[in-house]
Amino acid sequence: MLKIAHTICPSCSVGCGVNLIIKNQEAVGTYPYKRHPINQGKNCKKGRDSFHLLNENRLKTPLIKKGGLEQVSWEEALDTASSQMKSYTPNEIGIITSGNCTNQEYETLKKIAESLGVENIGYNAGAFPSFDFETATLDEVENSSTILILGDVLKENPLLGRRVILAHEKGAKIISVDLVQKTLTGINSDEYIQIGSMSEFSEIGKTILPKLNESSTVLIENLEPIEEFENILKIFQESDAKILPVMEECNSRGAMNHLPALSKNDLKELLEKVKLLYVVGDDPASYQIESLKNLNFIITEGCFVNETALMSDVVLPGSCWAEKSGSFTSTTGETQNISKIVEAPGDARDDVSIMIELAEKIGLEL
Repeated sequence: MLKIAHTICPSCSVGCGVNLIIKNQEAVGTYPYKRHPINQGKNCKKGRDSFHLLNENRLKTPLIKKGGLEQVSWEEALDTASSQMKSYTPNEIGIITSGNCTNQEYETLKKIAESLGVENIGYNAGAFPSFDFETATLDEVENSSTILILGDVLKENPLLGRRVILAHEKGAKIISVDLVQKTLTGINSDEYIQIGSMSEFSEIGKTILPKLNESSTVLIENLEPIEEFENILKIFQESDAKILPVMEECNSRGAMNHLPALSKNDLKELLEKVKLLYVVGDDPASYQIESLKNLNFIITEGCFVNETALMSDVVLPGSCWAEKSGSFTSTTGETQNISKIVEAPGDARDDVSIMIELAEKIGLEL
């Protein structure tokens, strides 16, 4: 029996709608959702392939390191995790997450940290620190007179790129800036500026400013390092242009509304000063493996088998996005609800439920 259910795409921060095709309680494909205001029935390849996330490389049972990782009951896993968390001081505990969790999960993590007195908490912000300005809307992008693109928005975020193309068809001038090796970025641009590094943009940006006005939009694709975003913002604060950062993870905007944004250096510092690490929905072993070696104990909560899970002392299998209810906040600041569509595999559980039960075993009142 086939069923089609609507949800929000987890592939980036644009917030497109996508329909999942469900057969015998398993996601087997996607189908266009014509009425979603962001993507209007169109999905990029990442969106069309998003159903694979539910079926591949999944954590299905709680695990504890006993020599190697061994399957255990939820009771044993949570008892072990809670007893370890109680044995460390607040300054020795770190909590990190990613931009792929729900707003409700961030809220719960924040309550746990506050109840424990833990200050070493935040999310892996990638190239973007927190920002509190009002971003451009997608309609404003489409109706801009001039659009400045930093990075490869058309390739990485095609449904946002579609709004750029529609603006171009209406007469907007498109200026693209990207690194020399990104040879395809200039397609569909009226002016294409190649640079050796994003640090070069500080001077180039000043020459572009006069071309921007209040009906212009600046789109910023995921940039490295994080400091360049702050420099670029300073440049465009001098103009009336609207700015729209484009973050890689689906709920990075929601994460920054609840938790501190951590750069790579921030994460390194956090990992090197704590003894116990509670990881939710992230994989720090893939980018900070040396810093993790200083830890005494690692608790991982997530839905995928990754490098961090494989080196953890306790693994708590969580749910993927279509297996739980909650909300994501898009890069434009719009919060959209998601609802549970399919069951999590094996003994995996809803993440907020895991957090609450862990907190109860520690003795916290959230």
